[in-house]
Amino acid sequence: MKFLTKILFLSLGILALASCSSNDDDKDSPDEQQTYRRSVIIYLAAQNSLGYAEPGWASASYLDSLDIMKGVSKLSSTNDNVFLFIDDEKHPRLSRIYRYGGKGQLRTMTSLLKTWSLDICSSDPATLYEVLSYVNTNYPSESYGLVLWSHGSGWQLSTNVQNTLKDKFATKSFGIDVGFNGDMENDTNSRGRMGIQMDIADMATAIAKSGIYLDYIFFDACSMQDIEVAYELKDVTDYVIASATSTSAYGAYYTDLIPQALFAYPMNDANAMRIANQYFYDAVTNQSLHDYYGDVGNVNSVIKTSELENLAKVTGQYINKVITNRFSPDMEGVQRYSDNEYFYSPAHYDMGCALGHLLTDADYQAWRAEADKCILCHNASEKYLLYLLDDQEVYATLDDPDHMVGVSMFVPSDIYDDDTYERYPLNTQFQTTAWYTAANWKATGW
Repeated sequence: MKFLTKILFLSLGILALASCSSNDDDKDSPDEQQTYRRSVIIYLAAQNSLGYAEPGWASASYLDSLDIMKGVSKLSSTNDNVFLFIDDEKHPRLSRIYRYGGKGQLRTMTSLLKTWSLDICSSDPATLYEVLSYVNTNYPSESYGLVLWSHGSGWQLSTNVQNTLKDKFATKSFGIDVGFNGDMENDTNSRGRMGIQMDIADMATAIAKSGIYLDYIFFDACSMQDIEVAYELKDVTDYVIASATSTSAYGAYYTDLIPQALFAYPMNDANAMRIANQYFYDAVTNQSLHDYYGDVGNVNSVIKTSELENLAKVTGQYINKVITNRFSPDMEGVQRYSDNEYFYSPAHYDMGCALGHLLTDADYQAWRAEADKCILCHNASEKYLLYLLDDQEVYATLDDPDHMVGVSMFVPSDIYDDDTYERYPLNTQFQTTAWYTAANWKATGW
């Protein structure tokens, strides 16, 4: 999940900026049936604590919405679009934000395209499909990017899965939607249960069904750069860009990310890496933004999906040498991005560090040669937030930079067969992932 911080104050400057944002009608817009260069859909699933604000404060979703407006205002092309979907405490809505006008006289325009009179669930893959298919049908583009903004927890079952078994959707992975009369501040629905999340396999199906093929998916959410997540999405996008760690509630700094990276064209390895590098620079390195991001830190990376099948094959080849007959390896000291002691979550080990720990040096070097074709780059701060417990921030330090790749992986273990995990069947759940099959984890006995 993203972690809320005390930077979310509502200043007079922010109020002034909001009043200047364009909400003009679409009467001056160009022909909507033209084919645009690139459209980026930013999907703010914020009917949760990220969309909640105490009086006198601003929500994370509100602040990022303002940044998105500022970012679009820096675009020089009238052939690009941002489609902003927001589901928060208000009616869900979809807007188009774009540049319009003649050379030297460009204006930033905002058109409200669609509102939903009834509450919808942003964690329902049908909602993601509806948004994407609407854009695809009415604003065809040569290329598309998707930003998924919300809470995140990786591939696994959520910590409150037992409380949502009677709900329509399983609570996994991306987003939290507390629903009508839910408690946004505490991420719980009207019955006191954790809000619904979206399963990654269902997400991939919704994207494919929409008819859109994505240049990239950028997760502006915690803990989504799992190899298990990326493999589920390999057929609907060229690149997955995400953080393996917890991230700030403030999200990406869209004022710079939009003009500097999200619309870099054409999409290729270099421009995919530009997104990750710009996000890391703003969240960690850019001292002018330190009041927003604090010392949360970050680890992110870029996965090239066309290389995932090869990586799965070579990972299975080497992992089966060292894990057999349901053996539980000792993973003490291996770089991790979350801890299994935090609400029964699995330990998210860095993939490179885990395999460097398990394999011989020769086998690791052979594996790493393939991994580097797939994981194009990674960025890492010297320390990063591991988890927040009872308002106490627990940090980890970067101890193994030589092996790290900025992508996490799950390693099955008999610790997850303990009675404590009876309601959180992580070993069994892992078997349902496409990565488990592709990397031949079954041969290990797990």
